[in-house]
Amino acid sequence: MDVSATRSIAVGVSNLERALELFAGVMALQIAWRDSLDVSLLAAWGLPAGTRAHAAELSCKGYPYGRLRLVEFSPLDPIRVRDDYGPDAIDSPLDIGPKAIDFYVADPIQDTLQRVVAAGYPARSAPRKHLIGHSLSEEVVITGPDRVPLLLMVGHRHARTSLREGSPDGMYSEIATASVICGDLEANRRFYGEQLGLVAVNDAETPDEYRALVDELVDAPQGTRVHFLLYAEPGEASGKILLIHFFGAPAKRLTGRMQPGRLGFSLFSHDVGNIHGLHARLVKAGDARVVLRPTAVTTPMGRRMVMLVRGPNEEMFEFSSPAA
Repeated sequence: MDVSATRSIAVGVSNLERALELFAGVMALQIAWRDSLDVSLLAAWGLPAGTRAHAAELSCKGYPYGRLRLVEFSPLDPIRVRDDYGPDAIDSPLDIGPKAIDFYVADPIQDTLQRVVAAGYPARSAPRKHLIGHSLSEEVVITGPDRVPLLLMVGHRHARTSLREGSPDGMYSEIATASVICGDLEANRRFYGEQLGLVAVNDAETPDEYRALVDELVDAPQGTRVHFLLYAEPGEASGKILLIHFFGAPAKRLTGRMQPGRLGFSLFSHDVGNIHGLHARLVKAGDARVVLRPTAVTTPMGRRMVMLVRGPNEEMFEFSSPAA
């Protein structure tokens, strides 16, 4: 099968200039392109006539995967894709749907964090260093633009399936991973593995000896059983999707939240070689819902065929291929 790793993740923001101060200024990601989005693409995304959008796509030194696409829409839809932190949060950290965007950062993490906090983006805790099996990590979650959660992590000792060689190239990497709280594990294995053809580089419940630590890291009640299911393109360490399943935990679905026009983590974009074949496969399987059949649109990268699909955990995917 021919679905790529996540090429880019779209994040809806209320102020593009302000968001670029963080991602291009403090984090030194490079602006690959910046442009107004064509009405054909906005219509394909399901936005009302008259909507305007200005966007910028950022990379880590031109790396093709794990890019960040910031989009400011007018008029602004004030709904947040996820809002699960702080005294006025309307969601739970365990609710099924998109969760956070992860970047590797240079060591020491305290220096990185200091600059981000000084730019006006607070940390949700002190950095935490932890050992789980062979992996030694240090991480902190910050509240980014429009409350989108950003996980910053030093991979002190990580497998090459998670951290590509040479990463981070500077202070920050590309988006290494995006996390999603997931429901039915079997439905997710079918969708990501059988239908998309991505590879599970990790598929395991947290061992008992690490449960308390993991529950603390993912904001789950102590004693909660947690299963991690990590999908990647074969041989590609960036643009991964981490599915987190909580056994028996009460949670709602963030139904319809993840979609273009909303504030926050709103769209996974993947390249695909045979978009019509993928469409037929998804329709036949029925684990995901096709929102938009393959349709020709104008994008900043030229004419493309795009298909929108809602995954088993309320994820919104944009699958794309060159238009004939």
